Amino acid sequence: MVSLFNLLLLQVGSCAAVGAPAFASFIQQYSREYIEGSEEYEHRRSIYENRVKEAESLNSRPRRLWTAGVNHLTDWTDEELRRLRGWKGGAGKTNGMHGSVVSRHGHSTSLRQKGRASPLPDQISWANLNASSIIHNQGSCGSCWAVAASYALEANHEIHQKTSRTFSIQELVSCVPNTHNCGGTGGCDGATVDLAMDYVLKHGLKDSTDMPYKWPYSGSDHECSENPSLGEGSHDDDLEQIVASGVHSASNTHKALSAFGMTGWEHLPQNKYEPLMRALVEKGPVAISVAATPWQSYTAGIFDGCEPDSVIDHAVVLVGYGNDDKVKEKYWTIQNSWGDWGEDGRIRILRRDSDETECGIDHQPEVGTGCDGGPKQVTVCGMCGILYDTIVPLFADSD
Repeated sequence: MVSLFNLLLLQVGSCAAVGAPAFASFIQQYSREYIEGSEEYEHRRSIYENRVKEAESLNSRPRRLWTAGVNHLTDWTDEELRRLRGWKGGAGKTNGMHGSVVSRHGHSTSLRQKGRASPLPDQISWANLNASSIIHNQGSCGSCWAVAASYALEANHEIHQKTSRTFSIQELVSCVPNTHNCGGTGGCDGATVDLAMDYVLKHGLKDSTDMPYKWPYSGSDHECSENPSLGEGSHDDDLEQIVASGVHSASNTHKALSAFGMTGWEHLPQNKYEPLMRALVEKGPVAISVAATPWQSYTAGIFDGCEPDSVIDHAVVLVGYGNDDKVKEKYWTIQNSWGDWGEDGRIRILRRDSDETECGIDHQPEVGTGCDGGPKQVTVCGMCGILYDTIVPLFADSD
């Protein structure tokens, strides 16, 4: 539900003059248990008041495209927000660019083939899928990589297999190995969609009803009961192969093929605009990497608040693109994993036909995108680096 403060902020000209709810009202609305007069209470109140000032400043910009406001993250510390984003990308031990099209088990048709290209629609949205109706809340676990992989699998399975099925976020958090520290140290401390897709293709993945997400209740990772040998201390398969661009196809021995019709996954061409749009139209929702640090106060509109030089630090799912006739701007629609946030759990960010040339540098890939021994910097293109790292799971079409 949108608060009165956020509704008022949406009205043109009301921004800076409107006051946010008092901190006491905020903690009641969001069921905080801070004790008035305690050190924590004063610390959280200071954070809250500073973020309200930041939101009011953002809303005072002339010709702004998006609105900032109060949400359930407004009293979180910077460290808590960093952990929330959690995901730290997919660049492997390479020169910073993914390799050529590679498939350990043979090639399938790649979305980068231009000979069969057909005109793309002006807009598309996969928000009507059953898979899209659930907006996950990852809590303070840095599991966005697992949530993004799970949702991309559910959505594409529904589109191509014509049935709804859930995929266990918790199994990914507990079982995906990450010995090269790609995007973190694994589990709630971060990993990548690449590693998740590689795991699912080879080992399958339980339904979320059989292995539900346990973070909100336990606050910690869990042992991998499904594949104990893949837990802590196990080895990732060939990392260079996993992070390479191109189609990663299933073999007859891979469990995902027989279990739920997953034929592979594709790492789309890096920092390319048209292949991402085409994958979204022809296949379905795409797991993407973004620089989400400035997103915390977003409530509505078309976000354009990322600088060209940005650290990729969050995994989400691209579910559509379109045009806003009112403000005469194009946008991408992204489904997030922060629960009741933004536009019903989603954010629209600015889309430009020139996105391939709207680039900057991620100067801290060791924080945002690197594996051990990875590149010192990488090029990221599009608003919030949206074109940098994009992955779509592939499923056989049901007759």
